[in-house]
Amino acid sequence: MFADIAGYTGLMEEDEAMALNLLQKLRKTFEQEVSIHRGRILEFRGDGALCSFSSTIEGVKAAIAIQLDMQVAPVVPLRIGMHTGDVIIEGESIYGDGVNIASRMESLAVPGSIFITGKVHDDIKNRKDIQTISLGKYILKNVKDHVEIFAITNTGLSIPDRTSFDGKGEKVQYKSILVLPFVNM
Repeated sequence: MFADIAGYTGLMEEDEAMALNLLQKLRKTFEQEVSIHRGRILEFRGDGALCSFSSTIEGVKAAIAIQLDMQVAPVVPLRIGMHTGDVIIEGESIYGDGVNIASRMESLAVPGSIFITGKVHDDIKNRKDIQTISLGKYILKNVKDHVEIFAITNTGLSIPDRTSFDGKGEKVQYKSILVLPFVNM
């Protein structure tokens, strides 16, 4: 799971004390929810965080709990992206497609939303307590395969307009043809 405060640099310029307050709220909430859902905070990166979970379902539940807490005053404009995949951990560093694609999901997300890949969706699709909507398949920078993107649509989360991430990734367009039978031949 990758998370980042949208517009944090601008917030720092406007009101440094408020920006630091939002950052403290973010860190406290992450420490609490990631622990509850048996995850691990791999690192706090400035105004964001990178976390891992042994269970996709627990990771998504943590993301929902975090995002809902961020909607309570003072509101933190947080974007969350999630992917499941192998990673390599060397000392304090983490690498791999799992990290790169989760980062791409976060950058596409809008404040208040959680974007997940099709791989994450496959693990949670039968859960009645987690609702999703497909936003389509996209070609992402430096990612070989097309990635289907879903938004979590549980109550209290932002559900983005499909045009909200135009220019951030290229939507896969499928061409089709309709074949009708000849009648009265």
